[in-house]
Amino acid sequence: MKFKRGFIAMLAFLIAALGLSGYSYQSERTPTYALAEFMDGVRNHDAQKVARYADVAGLTASLYDESTAILARDIESLHAAYPDDWFFRHDTAFMKDYIARRRGDDLVFIRRAEELYLDTDIVPISRMDGNARWVADEAEVFEKHYNVRIDSVRQEGDAADATLTVMGDASDYGTLLPKLTVKIRLEAQEDGHYMVKRVTNVGEAFAPVVKAVEDYWTMKGWQ
Repeated sequence: MKFKRGFIAMLAFLIAALGLSGYSYQSERTPTYALAEFMDGVRNHDAQKVARYADVAGLTASLYDESTAILARDIESLHAAYPDDWFFRHDTAFMKDYIARRRGDDLVFIRRAEELYLDTDIVPISRMDGNARWVADEAEVFEKHYNVRIDSVRQEGDAADATLTVMGDASDYGTLLPKLTVKIRLEAQEDGHYMVKRVTNVGEAFAPVVKAVEDYWTMKGWQ
């Protein structure tokens, strides 16, 4: 289901961006500042700022590729955990072929949802745009119910690894994913500022994010 794959990837993108606070100009060329600017751009729908501090296309593609690889590998255990979800009623070979055929279209759909999220003035002009707008609007609802604590930022050479804790509030949305650890890799650019490149613990985060999406579907009465 395109909605489900797109929604999982969009939720993962938001988890990487949530809840960070601003820092002073003096710390502009630090990975912590880059994380804060990335978040600020996402929360304020500033596509230009997001593009400066995150490789959005690369981040989206890596999240998609890593998560769908896990999906194909673990499809039997996912079916056992969620027997009512038709999407998991396949085998690994089928899923690998299906994902390979869908990858290009899925990434176009997810990137469009991200564009619509970051620019609320865009008017949907196609059926795909309408579907992507729905994902973007629901992602914004999620964003309002989650915050992030920076646990650590470890810098080594031109790269840095940040560990974040995502925490939901007491709302129906917030309790879907009460707590999650997210690890992010940032890399220094030619001008010295850092850029978010990828989530490095997709394997660890996959199961709780899928559970959150499955519980979301149930909460909405769609499963």
